[in-house]
Amino acid sequence: MPTITQVLDAVRVGDVIFGLGASGQEKLLLVYKTDLRGFSARHVTTQVKLRFNPDGKTHVYADGGYVTIVSIAPLPAEMHDVALGLDLKSAARPEYPDSILSKAEIELLLTYPKFFKARLLPGREFIVKAADKLNGVKTVLQQQWDPIHARDNPPAWDEYHDDLPVLIDLLDRQAALEDVASFLATMAARKQRTPHVSGRGEAAAATLVKLRERWT
Repeated sequence: MPTITQVLDAVRVGDVIFGLGASGQEKLLLVYKTDLRGFSARHVTTQVKLRFNPDGKTHVYADGGYVTIVSIAPLPAEMHDVALGLDLKSAARPEYPDSILSKAEIELLLTYPKFFKARLLPGREFIVKAADKLNGVKTVLQQQWDPIHARDNPPAWDEYHDDLPVLIDLLDRQAALEDVASFLATMAARKQRTPHVSGRGEAAAATLVKLRERWT
């Protein structure tokens, strides 16, 4: 069986590939440079440039972040063309209304994770599973437990980051609903959330317990 480095040696300029950030961020990436030391790619929607080692991982940045390539499966031609067009649009930074995403671009952004996750690089399954857990729990916290705060303060969306691993471990240990709700109550108090947030703790805990059932 080829090593991950050997598999990634097939990456070429113009390929659209899939990576995951340290906190589970899903990244659609366009390769723009390859050499013997690895390859470079940019995030299609933000144009952030990343340098990857031959094993498909970036170095760890000062803030603890990193990105790992989990799939290099070739996109269908139509999706690939849409990704290239979106990359060009993102680089141009057009003004409204030219900045509005087309139906094809929206469809791409909604579907590419599922496409790539069905075609993972060998040994990347654990990374994807861990990212799915992080994203699933974060979504419950942002949309059900603390929706007003998260929506009104987008830069604060990552402020749950330090609590997520502990909460996921609690869920993985098959903690009872009451224990999960208690954890959320403690977190709400520590982060000085409103009584409305605390009042949604039990319902959010129930959703998290149901989410856990899909992890097995």
